[in-house]
Amino acid sequence: MAPGWLEKFIVRVDVTPDKRRTEETPALEIHYTALKEHRRILGIKGDTTPRYEVKRQAVLAAWGDKCHVTSPANGGQEVAVIDFRALPTQTEIKFVQRTLRINIKESDGKYEAGELGSLHWKATGMKAYGRASWELRDEAEMILSVTIDDHQVNGVISVWKKDLGPETVEEVVIVGISKIEEYRRMMRNAKISSIGVAANATWLAA
Repeated sequence: MAPGWLEKFIVRVDVTPDKRRTEETPALEIHYTALKEHRRILGIKGDTTPRYEVKRQAVLAAWGDKCHVTSPANGGQEVAVIDFRALPTQTEIKFVQRTLRINIKESDGKYEAGELGSLHWKATGMKAYGRASWELRDEAEMILSVTIDDHQVNGVISVWKKDLGPETVEEVVIVGISKIEEYRRMMRNAKISSIGVAANATWLAA
């Protein structure tokens, strides 16, 4: 039986991935790579500058962690702060350039997304202490998919819903980043995973 902290990632219902993930091409595919010194970079294959950079800030264990998301492609402008709150247990995302806050409850993974309405996470596969994948969905369809590898180093965030505005795309991508960081945080707290870092991002062009 899995430890209690891991149970929330194990969904004992249908975990079949949406068939679009193998039959169609996403509207946008962003690669995630964890580097040294608590840095993560994200971008599209062939980018010469990362679209996003994430830096983790550890705070007192009783209060959680924070991740600061900036945009190197836009001069390092701060985009969002992801706050993993322990009291109460939830993920709060504050978009710095906009008057927008998202609160995702740990208990059910649901949140209100404004333009997209009510969204929720669906787990679609996980290897204990290893790779994992999820889908962000509304009541009818998949909006976003997220995958991370066995060592939580390389991942892919794919936007499936077409014709979204740039702010909405950025919103769901940041929510996708928060899911990966939440999972890495759980792995760190377990202190028994093979979590690692990469020397460089293979998708980033020279």
